[in-house]
Amino acid sequence: MQGSLPRSLANCTRLKFLSLFSNGITDSFPNWLRTVPLRTLQLGDNNFHGLIGPDAVALDFPHLDVLIIETNYFTGSLPAKYFLQSNLTYINLSRNKFEGALPILPPTVRMFFVSSNMLTGEIPPLLCNSTNLVDLDLSNNCFTGRIPRCLMNMSTGLMDFNLSNNSLRGPIPKISAPNNCSLKNFVLSQNHLGGKLPLFLANCSNLEILDLSDNQFKDLFPSWLEALPNLYILALSSNKLHGLVKTGGSAQPFPMLHIFDLSDNNFRGAFPTQYITNFKGMIGGEQEQGNLVYLSNDEQVFYATSVMWKGVMLELQKIRKALAVIDLSRNHFKGKIPGVIGDLKLLIGLNFSQNNLTGAIPYSFRNLTNLEWLDLSLNNLSGDIPGSLADLTSLAYLNLSTNRLMGPIPEGRQFNTFKSNSFGGNPGLCGFPLPRCGENANKPPPSTHAEEEDTEKGSWIEWRAVPMGYGCGTAFGLSAGYIMLHFRRPLWLMRMMERRIYKLQRRARRTRGRNGTRTRRHQ
Repeated sequence: MQGSLPRSLANCTRLKFLSLFSNGITDSFPNWLRTVPLRTLQLGDNNFHGLIGPDAVALDFPHLDVLIIETNYFTGSLPAKYFLQSNLTYINLSRNKFEGALPILPPTVRMFFVSSNMLTGEIPPLLCNSTNLVDLDLSNNCFTGRIPRCLMNMSTGLMDFNLSNNSLRGPIPKISAPNNCSLKNFVLSQNHLGGKLPLFLANCSNLEILDLSDNQFKDLFPSWLEALPNLYILALSSNKLHGLVKTGGSAQPFPMLHIFDLSDNNFRGAFPTQYITNFKGMIGGEQEQGNLVYLSNDEQVFYATSVMWKGVMLELQKIRKALAVIDLSRNHFKGKIPGVIGDLKLLIGLNFSQNNLTGAIPYSFRNLTNLEWLDLSLNNLSGDIPGSLADLTSLAYLNLSTNRLMGPIPEGRQFNTFKSNSFGGNPGLCGFPLPRCGENANKPPPSTHAEEEDTEKGSWIEWRAVPMGYGCGTAFGLSAGYIMLHFRRPLWLMRMMERRIYKLQRRARRTRGRNGTRTRRHQ
């Protein structure tokens, strides 16, 4: 369906459910439908535009339970008076151009999504009067001030809590740890929050996603989280965390973890082997190996995070639970990379760059058959490059630069695709894509890596993954295009970009059609 909504819908006096999701409709908000006893109105992903209005004049649907108008071009302030008088239970206003303050919500609302708009001001404490809230998403706006303490007290009912990518400041309010914490997703990344990490989260046994990255938290590693049985994503990058990363004594620490991001902090020392050996979620069963699909084709987004490739942030959307990434880059870890990492068969990304690592690259990396990017640059690694790395057919990005590696670079398969900057800063390396090895080039001694692997088992590990957004008033950029052009074309990235490009083209066609219609009307 394209064009305007047919006004004949106003004659459907028994219509209760109207869904026009993802069409080419270009129109203003259909307040003329208020005479229809609608319970659900779904207008998402179209070209609706204009004001809804700050009062109940333009929005008067006394029977409405569900209002979904996300991904359109609505502007102006939100209809505060209508919200207060309505009985809505589900409201989705995300990805529009609404501005102004956040209105008081009806006490009946259970799910409220208003991400990716231009809302400003502080989060009003009166929001806490909506005691039935289960999902709250205020991300990607311009909210300022502190998080109201009463919102943290709602953790006994809230399951999904997302305030990321705003300008919030101060500490996370301290509350007494609730015994019946319901939180599953707790996302506060990309703000200016500081202080200590919130201890009450240790009591949230249902927690699956914890993303506090890109803030100013100053604390030790939260080993008190390791007993959480369902924690899937732990993203603490780009803070002021410091000290050793050591276990708190749990028998099985972080048993379900898939994404572990401590990058860009001040951690030091060796990484405890106990964590590596208990990352059971990264090992996977036989049915999962070699058949990984972590960018799903369905519409439901499990989580959106991102990883850093050579200083460029790449967003990963629609993550499935087959994804496993470790990022410990830009810290002060030291010691050898333990061979036990080779057991984490679901790893697709590994980043240990910019640390003080020594020793050889473990031969066990040959078991990481799903690995798509590997960054060990800016360390003090020595020895040869294991030839088995060339057999990792999924490997699309490799950076071993600025180490003390020696000997010929492996040839064939993936290694024929890497450029010289993947190996630069290793004076002892030779062979394509570096200058050819001479007759007197240093040859590596007979492999002793089997012995090294045995001694490495008591060592540690590192990695890196970073969450990203587009910030208050900043346009969202597709940095993945740069990566595709500069670092080859991994299949998963191509598919993601194809979906993005398709959506942009579809939106452009709708916009051209709309502009063309306007032009014809003015001729």
